[in-house]
Amino acid sequence: MATYRDVKNLSADDKNGLKFIYESGGTHQSSFWKNLGLTSTKGGKIISKLVDLGLVTKESVTFEGSKTYFIRPLPIKIDYSLLMAEGHLSPFISRRDIDENSEEFTQWILSLPSLED
Repeated sequence: MATYRDVKNLSADDKNGLKFIYESGGTHQSSFWKNLGLTSTKGGKIISKLVDLGLVTKESVTFEGSKTYFIRPLPIKIDYSLLMAEGHLSPFISRRDIDENSEEFTQWILSLPSLED
């Protein structure tokens, strides 16, 4: 199963392609490159990379009288432990700048169970 790190390391074109596939719930390869304004060669390379990473599957189909592939998104494993501290979800996950000297942050740290409990 692909991980968030696999997605993070994709190029901008690859990310846009993956986003399109996920948002559409799946697409024909011929529609994929046309909708993204790519050449068929570039679209095919992006799909091949996404297949190799385990982010999508590719199934041979006939669409509008032509042989093509249907591309389906696969689940991505996300490591939610990065959002946790001592089993508690951090209230700061949506913030870009966290003031570790703030009263709010201090109160959250103090609310965590101690390692000695």
